Order: sequence, then C-alpha cells, then structure tokens
Amino acid sequence: MATIYDVAKRAGVSIATVSAVINRTAFVSPELTKRVNEAVKELDYTINQLAHALQTRRTRTIGMLIPDVGAPDPFYGQVVRGAEDVFRRKGYLLFLGHTYNSVEEQSRYLSAFRARMVDGVLLFQAPGEDRELDMLVESKKPLVFVGRIPKAIDADVVATDIQAGTRMALEHLLERGHKRVGMILVSASMSVHANRIAGWRAALRKHRIKADESYVVSGELSMDAGATATAQLLDLPKPPTAIFTDNLIVMTGVLKVLKARGIACPEQIELASSDDADFLDVFRPPVTTIVQPGYELGVEAAERLLVRIKSPKLPALKKILKPSLHVRE
Repeated sequence: MATIYDVAKRAGVSIATVSAVINRTAFVSPELTKRVNEAVKELDYTINQLAHALQTRRTRTIGMLIPDVGAPDPFYGQVVRGAEDVFRRKGYLLFLGHTYNSVEEQSRYLSAFRARMVDGVLLFQAPGEDRELDMLVESKKPLVFVGRIPKAIDADVVATDIQAGTRMALEHLLERGHKRVGMILVSASMSVHANRIAGWRAALRKHRIKADESYVVSGELSMDAGATATAQLLDLPKPPTAIFTDNLIVMTGVLKVLKARGIACPEQIELASSDDADFLDVFRPPVTTIVQPGYELGVEAAERLLVRIKSPKLPALKKILKPSLHVRE
C-alpha cells in the first residue's frame, strides 16, 4: 500500500506539500498540485483514515440517528438530506442509523459511533434512560438534538414549533365548524407529544370548547397504530367529526379504517396532519397539513454541529423553526 512518502518521492515534493494538496489546508501552486495528483493516481494512493484520525483526533465523520426514514412520510428524509448537503460541502461523511424510537437501538448506535470516533452526533432522541447518551453528554462530545427537546440536558437543540403548528391545524378545523376533533399522536415522540397536547388545548380554549381527553389517542409510529387509534375514536359515543394526526404514517392508518367502515372523507370526517409531501397535492381525499421545514431543520442542525465541533466551549443554543399551514380544498 502506497504511503505519503511514496507520493512525495514520485512527485518530487515534500511530505508537507502532499498533505496540503490532499487535505486542502494551504495554497499550493497549480504545477505542484498537478504533480501531486498525478503521483496519487499513479500509485493508487488513499489516505489511511485510521492513522490520520489517531494523529489529528478528527475523522471527518458524523453520526446521525432518526426514528425511520421510510415512506410515506418524507419528513425524516428531508432532514437527512439537508444535513448531508451541509456535511458534503464541508468534506464530512455522514453515518445514518434508524432507532425506530427504541432506546436500545439508540444505545447500540451511539456505542458504534463512539468506537468509530465520529466528530459529532445529530440525534432524534428515543425515550428512556440511555447510559451511552449520558456518557456522550458527560464527555462533551459535539452533539445537537434535532426535532425533540431533551429534558435536563444542557445541549444544542434545533427543532420546530410543534405547539404552534398543532394549534394552527386545530384552529383550522374548529373554524370549519367542527366541535369534536380527535387527535392521534406518537407516544414515544417525547417533547413533541407534550407540545401537541398543549397546542390542542390552546386551540380548544380559544374557541371555548372543553378539552375531552377521550379524543386524544397515543400509540406507536406505524400505520397499524394509526388504524387502532382511529377505531378507538370512531367507537366513542360521540365520535369526532375531524381528526388530526401526528404524521403521514399514522394518517394512512386512519384512511385505512375510514375506507373499511365506508366513512366518506372529508364529507363525514375531515382529516388534517402534520408533515407534508408533494404527492398530497394530487391525493384523494385532500388533506390539510402542517408543513415542518424538514430540509431547513437538517441544514440548521448540521451547521450548528460544525460550529460546536470547532468551538466546543460555546454556550448551548436552542433554535426553534416556524411551521406553516397548507390548506387543501
């Protein structure tokens, strides 16, 4: 395996010049750059990343954990794309893992990230006690919490205003004349769950409607959980005339039950959801959505993590992005 010494000898330059060309850490004349690049190509030279990391204490890699990038909800994919675009431009490689809201999976990945000496971590936190996360925080490893606001942890956070978004959706449905609005949430989404409840209560209070807890059902992040929750709402003595869902994955479970029971949507039950997707513009029935700026969330989180890597002693920053209402028909 060719070494940096071999490249320097072939190009007729110093090791420092080879390093400057490969790592782009200093200006090197076009002529010398060309000679180094030709030598790299001829010798099939690649950087020994392990040795480089041991020398610099930097691997130029980032670990990122999300619940699930799967369809039909594109939100997490948008966040990942925003983050990856930033890291790519800055010469970082992104390692992506799925926790499915399981703290055991989160712990397993964080341990793997630690073993691979990633320079920083972006995290949609899973609920539950996690010693690996505690160790990450205690070691002051560069870390940015994304989407979910942690409790009792002084760290950088980039999230969206879930309470405001939920309130917008509920007020939209209430202003359309609905008095009984059901809400289906993901119980494991931590601060998101609490803020959804707060937004629901605020919208009802504004319209002077008493909050009835029987209209709020929580479950897992899955279509089946959405279907089970919908059946529970429809079986109430006074079922809701409108339903708001936590995300598009849950929403598909709602539609599955409505279709099975022969309930017309939106004529008999109107539907709104958090998250948005282009396919919803041609989707039937039409679904009004709260648009979370997923791509911008990923960009902001990645940029903050790079700042944290460069300046680890800066005070923690909490940045909350604003959602918007997308009314369809």
